[in-house]
Amino acid sequence: MNIEHKKEFIEDIKKKDIDMNTKQSVIQMYKNAEPDYYELHFTDNEDYYFKDESLEREEAYNIGSKAGLYPYYTNLVTQQLIEENRSFGYVTHEPLDWRITNESKMIGDVKCFKATTTETLYSRQGHFYDRDIVAWFAPDYPVNFGPKYYNGLPGLVLEVKRKEFTITATKINLNPEEKKLKIKRVDKDEKVISQKEVNKRIAEMMKDYGKR
Repeated sequence: MNIEHKKEFIEDIKKKDIDMNTKQSVIQMYKNAEPDYYELHFTDNEDYYFKDESLEREEAYNIGSKAGLYPYYTNLVTQQLIEENRSFGYVTHEPLDWRITNESKMIGDVKCFKATTTETLYSRQGHFYDRDIVAWFAPDYPVNFGPKYYNGLPGLVLEVKRKEFTITATKINLNPEEKKLKIKRVDKDEKVISQKEVNKRIAEMMKDYGKR
């Protein structure tokens, strides 16, 4: 979770009209937030991005990085980019429209180039909002993959920054044991819905919630 976002959230909740115990509890959770750990496994045409549960701390509740918990599957041949969402099942995402720049930096000993885009999201309050995305990709690794649905660039994405969180690669293994390579595919007979359909369902749920 980005430090700037954490500070902004804590200052905002201090002003809210809620009971002090709840307020202090939420503030403490944000202050104690630990990183989440993920793995990105890929072949020539497929990838699978998922949370590494083995590195979670068991002794305390962790509000996490705000980067999400759901796994993602990408298939370049079929042009599929699918999220396995706990609430809505399999959800397909549209590719992002990247703008590649000449700006570069080193991530570890790998030279990366900057790309930007704007992501349109849908809130549970029933409105759309935009988030600026910055990604750093490595042409030295000529694959089109990255974390979540932040892919489609001419090189492996090693870092993604959004207002709430930053995802950064900490280790790269280009020659994993085949038995350890995990690609969880989506069966052909599985129902896959669009993000637009998800937004519609959220709007209906919030409308029903408002009535109650």
